[in-house]
Amino acid sequence: FGSASRYLGLLASTMGKWEDAAHHFEDALAMNARMGTKQAVARTQVEYAEMLLTRAEPAGRAKTLDLLNKALDIAGELGMRLVVEKALALKLKAQGVTLPDQNTSIDAVAATVQRERPDVRRHAAPDGTVTLMFSDIEGFTAMTERLGDQRAQKLLRAHNRIVREKVKVHGGFEVKSQGDGFMVAFQSARRALSCAVDLQHAFDAYAKKRPEAPIRVRIGLHTGEAIKEADDFFGKNVILAARIANTACGGEILVSSLLKELTESGGDFRFGERRDVEMKGLSGSYGVHPVVWAA
Repeated sequence: FGSASRYLGLLASTMGKWEDAAHHFEDALAMNARMGTKQAVARTQVEYAEMLLTRAEPAGRAKTLDLLNKALDIAGELGMRLVVEKALALKLKAQGVTLPDQNTSIDAVAATVQRERPDVRRHAAPDGTVTLMFSDIEGFTAMTERLGDQRAQKLLRAHNRIVREKVKVHGGFEVKSQGDGFMVAFQSARRALSCAVDLQHAFDAYAKKRPEAPIRVRIGLHTGEAIKEADDFFGKNVILAARIANTACGGEILVSSLLKELTESGGDFRFGERRDVEMKGLSGSYGVHPVVWAA
C-alpha cells in the first residue's frame, strides 16, 4: 500500500488543510521512493497534483505539471492505464483544457493522441510550428446503418485510401487514424491547406460518380507551437484543431485565424466570413474561417 503519509495527505485534502496535505504528500513521495514502490509513487504524484489543482493557487501550476509529467512517465512504463488517464485529464485541466467527450471519430483520435503523445517535432517547420489537420466523415454511423456493414466498410476503405494518397502527395505525416478519423501533421501551413482543398475536390468527384453513397468529409486545421511549448501543443493546440474540425459541416474546411493569417498573403486561397464560435472543452470563443474551395 505504500507510505501511510499518502492517506494522511488524502484526508488533509478532503478537510481543506492544504499545508498539512502538501507536507504529508511530500513525506509519502520520499518514503515510497526509498521503498522502491513505483506504483505508489505515481499514485501519490497524481493525488498531490489533484490537491494543488483543487487549492487553485497560480504559483502551484508548475509544481502540478511537474508531478503529473513524472506520474505519466512512471504509469506509462508500468502500464497503469487508469493512472495515465487520470493524470492526463488533470494535466489538461491544469492547462485550462477539458478533454472532450469521444462522440466522434475526431474526438477519439484526439484523445488517443493526448494519451500517446507522439513526437511530431521532426515534422515541424523551421520556426518550430506544426500545422494539424483533423478530418472525418459526416454522419458515418448513420451511413453504416443505411448501407449495411459490408458496403459501409467498402466506402470506409475508399475514404482512407483517398486521404492517405492526398496526404502523401502534399508531404503530410499521418499522426493517427481511427475508423474514419484522421490527424495529420504538416511542416507547412500552405501544404496542409492545399491538401485539405485537394481532399474536398477528390471527395466531390467521388460523390458525382456514386451519388447513392457520397462521402462528405469535415476538415479542420490549426497551426501551433510544437517545440518550445510542448505541453501546450498536446493540450490546447491539438484539442483546438480537433474542435475546429468538429465544428465543420460535411464538405467544409474550417481553419483557425492564425492559419488564415499564415496562408492568405499568396492570394491562392479564398476564405469566407469569419465565424466566432465556442468550442467544447475550451474557454472563450474562437474565430474560424471557412475556405472557399468549390469552383
